[in-house]
Amino acid sequence: MAAYDLYGFKGVAIFEAKSKVEEKLNFYFEERDSSYLGGVYYKFGGKESESFVLKGNIDPFDGESVEQMFSDYPILLYVDTTLRSEEIKLLLGPDFYLLRHEMFD
Repeated sequence: MAAYDLYGFKGVAIFEAKSKVEEKLNFYFEERDSSYLGGVYYKFGGKESESFVLKGNIDPFDGESVEQMFSDYPILLYVDTTLRSEEIKLLLGPDFYLLRHEMFD
Protein backbone atom coordinates (compact mmCIF):
# COMPACT_ATOMS: atom_id res chain seq x y z
CA MET A 1 0.00 0.00 0.00
CA ALA A 2 1.26 3.44 -0.91
CA ALA A 3 1.45 6.26 1.61
CA TYR A 4 0.80 9.94 1.11
CA ASP A 5 2.58 11.94 3.80
CA LEU A 6 2.71 15.61 4.61
CA TYR A 7 5.56 17.12 6.62
CA GLY A 8 5.90 20.59 8.06
CA PHE A 9 9.08 22.59 8.46
CA LYS A 10 9.23 25.50 10.91
CA GLY A 11 12.14 27.32 9.28
CA VAL A 12 11.18 30.35 7.22
CA ALA A 13 13.48 29.85 4.23
CA ILE A 14 12.36 27.32 1.64
CA PHE A 15 15.93 27.07 0.38
CA GLU A 16 17.05 25.91 3.85
CA ALA A 17 14.37 23.20 3.84
CA LYS A 18 15.34 22.21 0.28
CA SER A 19 18.99 21.76 1.25
CA LYS A 20 18.08 19.67 4.30
CA VAL A 21 15.79 17.33 2.33
CA GLU A 22 18.33 16.89 -0.46
CA GLU A 23 21.07 16.09 2.05
CA LYS A 24 18.99 13.68 4.14
CA LEU A 25 17.31 11.84 1.23
CA ASN A 26 20.23 12.00 -1.21
CA PHE A 27 18.51 13.50 -4.25
CA TYR A 28 18.21 16.91 -5.87
CA PHE A 29 14.99 18.82 -6.41
CA GLU A 30 14.07 20.46 -9.68
CA GLU A 31 13.09 24.10 -9.23
CA ARG A 32 9.73 25.03 -10.72
CA ASP A 33 7.57 28.12 -10.76
CA SER A 34 3.79 28.22 -10.69
CA SER A 35 1.51 31.08 -9.77
CA TYR A 36 -1.09 28.44 -8.84
CA LEU A 37 1.31 26.94 -6.27
CA GLY A 38 2.50 30.29 -4.93
CA GLY A 39 5.63 30.88 -6.99
CA VAL A 40 8.84 28.89 -6.69
CA TYR A 41 8.50 25.32 -5.46
CA TYR A 42 10.63 22.19 -5.73
CA LYS A 43 9.78 18.76 -7.13
CA PHE A 44 11.47 15.39 -7.34
CA GLY A 45 9.99 12.21 -8.83
CA GLY A 46 7.39 11.24 -11.36
CA LYS A 47 3.66 10.95 -11.74
CA GLU A 48 3.52 7.15 -11.52
CA SER A 49 6.11 6.73 -8.75
CA GLU A 50 7.24 8.20 -5.47
CA SER A 51 7.39 11.99 -5.64
CA PHE A 52 8.24 14.93 -3.41
CA VAL A 53 6.98 18.51 -3.55
CA LEU A 54 8.40 21.22 -1.30
CA LYS A 55 6.50 24.50 -1.18
CA GLY A 56 5.42 27.37 0.99
CA ASN A 57 2.23 27.08 3.01
CA ILE A 58 0.69 30.25 1.53
CA ASP A 59 -2.20 30.35 -0.91
CA PRO A 60 -1.25 32.95 -3.54
CA PHE A 61 -4.87 33.92 -4.13
CA ASP A 62 -6.04 34.72 -0.60
CA GLY A 63 -2.83 34.84 1.45
CA GLU A 64 -4.13 32.16 3.81
CA SER A 65 -2.36 28.89 4.63
CA VAL A 66 -2.82 26.16 2.02
CA GLU A 67 -2.98 23.63 4.84
CA GLN A 68 -4.98 25.68 7.33
CA MET A 69 -4.89 23.00 10.03
CA PHE A 70 -1.10 23.34 9.95
CA SER A 71 -0.69 27.10 9.61
CA ASP A 72 2.18 27.03 12.16
CA TYR A 73 4.37 25.43 9.48
CA PRO A 74 5.46 27.88 6.76
CA ILE A 75 7.10 25.16 4.62
CA LEU A 76 5.38 21.92 3.51
CA LEU A 77 6.85 18.72 2.11
CA TYR A 78 4.42 16.41 0.32
CA VAL A 79 5.61 12.82 -0.13
CA ASP A 80 3.31 10.98 -2.52
CA THR A 81 3.02 7.33 -3.52
CA THR A 82 5.79 6.13 -1.24
CA LEU A 83 6.32 2.57 -0.10
CA ARG A 84 8.95 3.67 2.43
CA SER A 85 7.09 6.08 4.67
CA GLU A 86 8.81 4.99 7.91
CA GLU A 87 12.27 5.10 6.33
CA ILE A 88 11.69 8.65 5.04
CA LYS A 89 10.40 9.76 8.43
CA LEU A 90 13.55 8.46 10.10
CA LEU A 91 15.84 10.00 7.48
CA LEU A 92 14.21 13.43 7.70
CA GLY A 93 14.65 13.43 11.46
CA PRO A 94 13.36 16.04 13.88
CA ASP A 95 13.61 19.00 11.48
CA PHE A 96 10.48 17.84 9.67
CA TYR A 97 7.29 17.06 11.57
CA LEU A 98 4.89 14.46 10.15
CA LEU A 99 1.56 16.27 9.93
CA ARG A 100 -0.52 13.73 8.01
CA HIS A 101 -0.10 10.08 6.99
CA GLU A 102 -2.62 8.42 4.67
CA MET A 103 -2.51 4.95 3.14
CA PHE A 104 -4.10 4.00 -0.20
CA ASP A 105 -4.28 0.82 -2.26
